[in-house]
This record gives sequence, structure tokens and C-alpha cells, in this order.
Amino acid sequence: MTKFVKVAQKSRIPNNSMKDLTVGDLEVLLVNIEGKFYALQNKCPHLKYPLYLGTLRGNVLTCGFHYAKFDVTTGKVLSGPTKKDLKTFNTKTKGSDMLVAVSYTHLRAHETVLDLVCRLLLEK
Repeated sequence: MTKFVKVAQKSRIPNNSMKDLTVGDLEVLLVNIEGKFYALQNKCPHLKYPLYLGTLRGNVLTCGFHYAKFDVTTGKVLSGPTKKDLKTFNTKTKGSDMLVAVSYTHLRAHETVLDLVCRLLLEK
């Protein structure tokens, strides 16, 4: 089960740029290509290098370490030392906010005991 979580305001991520975020226990890369937003894992599958340190040219994200290339619109690997695609996350906008869909499992990884008790009481 997934939940859409507010991660940023659209205005904070200009066209043709990317921003690294932490959502629960996930490191996510939010990319804006001409006003369309994409969310991907922020670690290269090759050696876990942070992808926000790479470069973005059009819809191609290049890892800054060993230069693996990925299509940010699909997460598919285009070239490089890795053959693994990037994990992608659904995105949506709500007013001026950007939301990313993540699994409850990842969100609950940082849940405090008080959060857990409140959630369980509300679910009854």
C-alpha cells in the first residue's frame, strides 16, 4: 500500500533541474523536465553513488561516478556499467505542492512509539 507524501513546493525545483529528498527511509531524486515531475531512487544501482551529484541533459541523467546513463521518465538504464534500472515513484501535484507515492513500509521506518500508538488508535 502506498501513500502520497508532500515533498516540496513546485517552485523550489525549476525546469530542467533535480533535487534530492528523504522520504521516510528512502533517498529520492525529484526531477523537473519542462514542468513534468519524476521521482527516482537517488542511488546509482552500480555502486550506490548519489545521483543528485550527476548531470541532467534533457531526460537523461548521468551518474557522476562511472557515467551510467538513465532515462528519468522511465528509470530505464541507457548505458554504463550497470544493467539495473532505477526504481521510480509516482508523482502528483496538489496546488503548488509536489507529492510522491511511497510505501507505508518506508514511511513507518522512522515512526516513533507515539506515532505508532496514535495511528493504531485512529485506525480503530
